[in-house]
Amino acid sequence: MSGMWNVGRCFGPLRGLGGGALPRFLVSRANGICSASRCLLCGSRACAQGVSPCHFIRQFVTGRRQLVCCLVNRAKWISSAFRGCTGRELRRLTVNSLCFTNRCRRWAHQLLLLGAGAVVWPAAAVGTSKLAPVDAVWAATGEAVRACVGREDPACLAIAVGELRKVAPAGSVAIPFSVGVAAFYDGRFAEARTELTKVAGNAQAPRDLREQAESWIELAESSAAVLQGARSHRLANAKVVAWVKPGADEVLLGYLDRVLSKALPKLEAAFGPANAPIALHVYTRATELARVSGLTEAQIRTSGTIALCKFNRVMITSPQDLVFGYPWADTVVHELVHWFVIKRGGAGVPIWLHEGLARSLQGGWRGARPEVLDRDERQIAAWGRRNKKFISFARMHPTMAALPSQHETQLAFAQVHHAVTWALQKAAARQNRPLDSAQAAGQLVALFAQGMDTNQALLATLGQNLAAFEATWKQQWAKFDVGDASEATPGRALLVFRRGTADDQTAAPASPARRFAELGDRFAVLKRPLAAAIEYRKAIAAAPQDGPLLIARVVRVLLDLGKTLEALEYLTPAIDQYSEHAPLHVLAGRAAIARSQWKQALESLELAAWLNPYDPQVHALSAQAHAALGQEGEAGAARGRLALVEVVGL
Repeated sequence: MSGMWNVGRCFGPLRGLGGGALPRFLVSRANGICSASRCLLCGSRACAQGVSPCHFIRQFVTGRRQLVCCLVNRAKWISSAFRGCTGRELRRLTVNSLCFTNRCRRWAHQLLLLGAGAVVWPAAAVGTSKLAPVDAVWAATGEAVRACVGREDPACLAIAVGELRKVAPAGSVAIPFSVGVAAFYDGRFAEARTELTKVAGNAQAPRDLREQAESWIELAESSAAVLQGARSHRLANAKVVAWVKPGADEVLLGYLDRVLSKALPKLEAAFGPANAPIALHVYTRATELARVSGLTEAQIRTSGTIALCKFNRVMITSPQDLVFGYPWADTVVHELVHWFVIKRGGAGVPIWLHEGLARSLQGGWRGARPEVLDRDERQIAAWGRRNKKFISFARMHPTMAALPSQHETQLAFAQVHHAVTWALQKAAARQNRPLDSAQAAGQLVALFAQGMDTNQALLATLGQNLAAFEATWKQQWAKFDVGDASEATPGRALLVFRRGTADDQTAAPASPARRFAELGDRFAVLKRPLAAAIEYRKAIAAAPQDGPLLIARVVRVLLDLGKTLEALEYLTPAIDQYSEHAPLHVLAGRAAIARSQWKQALESLELAAWLNPYDPQVHALSAQAHAALGQEGEAGAARGRLALVEVVGL
């Protein structure tokens, strides 16, 4: 998130240096670091005069403040140092950066050694252009720390901290700060709090660093509180450790193991092996995700962001917090792709590429073709054209969770899916080889691991920089064939949260169908399915595009009447159009059982489980179908899942 930057009063004398060599996004909160009573390193009087200005730069990204430690030794040196850095390079400071990158690395050796109450800087380094030996060691260490934090890698960070110990002075708060962040990434929240408290509670530590530590402590405490009572479960041959609270959410475990066992080999083949178990947290409510992620609950509900890969873990909201569930299995794999991209490419991979790769590869576990945009994506593309909507790459940064509606979020995902697919196809054609999306994705991300930025990676892959690529891709997007989706309902069904949903999307359809639907509901409650079916048919005729709820109602009463064939006439096209509406798949399973099509019933019920495994009918009907096939073990397992979800009473 790029903010407006204001030069603090301590640095007023530097504003005119180097023809604007201090860009507006170089900020230090001067009232915190260079105050009237204390100025870091040089004292208030010297600071006010602009002598030896030292300052911290703080950038706010995705609601988190991450400390960027930079030492600037002399005013003249500031001007020359920043003259070589473009605004784009300076803006590339991301959430976990500890220093500037690429051309600006030439002054990375000036990183601060944070001591107890002051910056410890070797005398030999002050006033000279030569590097003291300790400076050279710190330059390498600082780069290692930055890279490890960018990859959210606690093991890597622990090694880098070991090197930092060799050069940091006694009492340096940099050590407990780094150790605390590493512990937080590793899920050791109590240890993280202990180490970071050594910084936050140290009155002699720089104010910015204390505030950083306080933010991390708050996250550690929230994460520990939200996970209280959760149990760990090793899945996919212990490659994933899932943290789930006892109760209904345990119904996910068997399904998760199957999904992960299929997805991980494909992702490891593309991006390299996962060298440590991947943490996966399941949160019962979206409010819990808000507490541990840095997102607000409003952002989650507005954008439909119900899962994240952040802080070295995959975090998802339980499907039980949504009325109809959501495609949670694909969502888990989507976040796993993010995990691998972060580990392989670091913090430099832009959000549009991150999301495009994740969207392309999320369905690979079930055999979906990465390069194909599904019907829902074509529908939202058609909606975007009709409404003249387009989400630029810049608007997607720093997170799609900040987009103003679920429709615009869906449009952004469809766009990046198309953009990445087109890029990988173009790269394959340029290299005269067939397209292997997963392999090509891994090769593209590897370029970032080599130190390339987005422009360099695209130039190496496509022969275009980012601006040229976005311009040519936008032309392709405008010509994208949406097929038969042009008149369809826009995109996926909006997520309906059980608590606090602004739009009552579970209500009866809008007039003129509302009156017929309400009459049908009354007859259904009175156990008069024939009369209910008549009214529901009228409602559908009056509003054929009002979504899957009416269709589910009429199919349900038709099945109650034993009119399976007529029910299928409504159900089959509805499933094609609303493939992510779980009740339709449950009804398809019920219709198959009515015709003794046991295997087909199990296929439909499994599709329902990938969306909402908390519907008791999913497991009751599965047990019935398995028993009919003589599969008593599977039938017993289904009854066990039924017992878990019946307690919730959803």
